Amino acid sequence: MSSLAKRYRSVRFDLGELMPPDLRPFGAVPCGAAQRARLNAWLSEAGWSRKRMDIAELEGYLVALIAWPVAISSGAWLPPAWGERGWKVSTKIASRAQYDEFVALVVGFMKDLDQQLSRQPSRFESSVLRGLRGSRQAAGLHRWGQGFMAALTLGSQGLKGRSDSAVAAVRTIASVTASSATFRSEAIDEITSAVLVLMGQRISRGPLGAIAAAVQPDPLPHPPEVQTAKPARSRN
Repeated sequence: MSSLAKRYRSVRFDLGELMPPDLRPFGAVPCGAAQRARLNAWLSEAGWSRKRMDIAELEGYLVALIAWPVAISSGAWLPPAWGERGWKVSTKIASRAQYDEFVALVVGFMKDLDQQLSRQPSRFESSVLRGLRGSRQAAGLHRWGQGFMAALTLGSQGLKGRSDSAVAAVRTIASVTASSATFRSEAIDEITSAVLVLMGQRISRGPLGAIAAAVQPDPLPHPPEVQTAKPARSRN
């Protein structure tokens, strides 16, 4: 074995030792524009499985896991993000540092989406889709729908046991994001409204666990209190 091959092998981690993560210890994971850009750039690199998700497809996938929760472990829902089935880690994230960073970015993205969707009123607008322009936005909307529907297939019940309004919301998302659908500027608003219908009926936060108290809106700033001078007492 060449010295180069030995060095390469030495920095790779044994994929069999990379286990599905426990989401409970994550706590607050930062996910702002910088983290989303890092995740987007990483998923755009060569070397992944051809079935790996891009950032738009991943957003739709994570939104569905939050809004249409199914009982599923991280070992089952994470691999589709990097294009695998079953617990198989991509060689793109084969080192412990890469794996930990990638998982933290995905979990942070999910937690941020959950916070946006849970806020009253919701602030979810899909910055991913609204950041695209022209034909890229139409293609992104289609991939978003692919991710959303992929998450729904992880559940064994399908549409059974769901309310009529929930079924109608899913059908709206499927119709609006279909590859055959003509893109309209209102499409993003339509899928956002459909997701909020599902959010109003969910019984858990999916991979994120039990439903927490709704995130309250930021309080409006109050004007400073005016301190009125007390009248001086008479010395008489």
